[in-house]
Amino acid sequence: MSKELYRNILDCLARRQRLVLATVVVRSGSGPREAGASMAVKDSGESMGTVGGGLLEAQVLAVAQEVLRTARPVCLTFSLTAKEVAAAGMLCGGRMEVLVDVLEGKDPGVLLIFEKIVAAQEKGHSVWLIRSIRPEQSEGVVITPASNQILDDEHESSLSCLHGNDDFNIYCVQTNTSGSGAPELALPVDRLLVHAGLGMMDDDNLDAGSLDMTNLTLDIMKQERRRAEAVLIASGGVRYLFQPVALPGRVIIAGAGHVAQELATLCHFLGLRTAVIDDRREFTGCDRFPTAEELVISRESFQGCFQGMEIDGDCCIVIVTRGHEHDRNVLAQAMCTGAGYIGMIGSRRKRDAIYQSLRGDGFSPEDLSRVHCPIGIAIGAQTPAEIAVSIAAELIALRAGARACP
Repeated sequence: MSKELYRNILDCLARRQRLVLATVVVRSGSGPREAGASMAVKDSGESMGTVGGGLLEAQVLAVAQEVLRTARPVCLTFSLTAKEVAAAGMLCGGRMEVLVDVLEGKDPGVLLIFEKIVAAQEKGHSVWLIRSIRPEQSEGVVITPASNQILDDEHESSLSCLHGNDDFNIYCVQTNTSGSGAPELALPVDRLLVHAGLGMMDDDNLDAGSLDMTNLTLDIMKQERRRAEAVLIASGGVRYLFQPVALPGRVIIAGAGHVAQELATLCHFLGLRTAVIDDRREFTGCDRFPTAEELVISRESFQGCFQGMEIDGDCCIVIVTRGHEHDRNVLAQAMCTGAGYIGMIGSRRKRDAIYQSLRGDGFSPEDLSRVHCPIGIAIGAQTPAEIAVSIAAELIALRAGARACP
């Protein structure tokens, strides 16, 4: 969930508005969104965020309006075969489960949880939104009409069996209609009524809120949660989704030129916190970097530029200063930090010259192997904006745990 989404949810709750929060609980195969992806829906029908777009999201939106009226949360499980994906014009298949839950603006406990989350975001502290999910009863199977060609043999077989089962109601979630009144395509969905709870925790403390804490302890929660990805665990017949809200760490950009401007803006769009450092006061104003969390004016030639900063393995240092000598000075300091990523702009010829100079100062091959240079993913970038895109792509790959192509 993005920073803006949490802030928007808090704004609505502060106005005592009821919202629906739809969240991907689990995904297998090539579903359109990862676990933890969320979308908030107002009673006006306006949505914020996304759980995947397209037909799947349209059906989630339709169910969200029902949940807004009834305040009864449900879990929707989409099982998308190759035939269904093709019929719906989708590119992704697999299985995806979405929790559609209500957030009551009149509930002070819900408001307090989101106030804590947004406050933690502002400070860059680690925090997790936690959902408990306990089955209530099976409400039925949402399928398409028999005339819909999206049904394959497997679902047609399921349909014929369910007709004789009194525990299931068979119907279609109609997301829209054409001029003739006929329903558009709809995906087969398993639908389950659930009891859903909401809570949050930071590094040390838990606000259990309305969570079902059956057989769950704080120690277990600390052990199972992850900083960079949503995690689903089960205990005592209850499932718990841990969603990391604010990734610790940030992108520290050394240099306040054109590339830095474009990169800071991109990082903001990607939900990454940024700090910008330069030794020129006139280049480090809020007018040039309105989205930066921190603007630092260093001593001349970037001496001591990281002094006073907390830099650990979750931090990325991007070196894009105005000259080779400044790049060298910043790089020498960067390699003395615990940054998880160090990237420097420049050609291979420039890199080799700087590396040779730094080896003369006692830096080892292991030190230099930490540096990504030339920085970014090779996309043939030329303009400052294109270069920023290539750098941002490398940071995304790093955050996702992928290895970018050289």
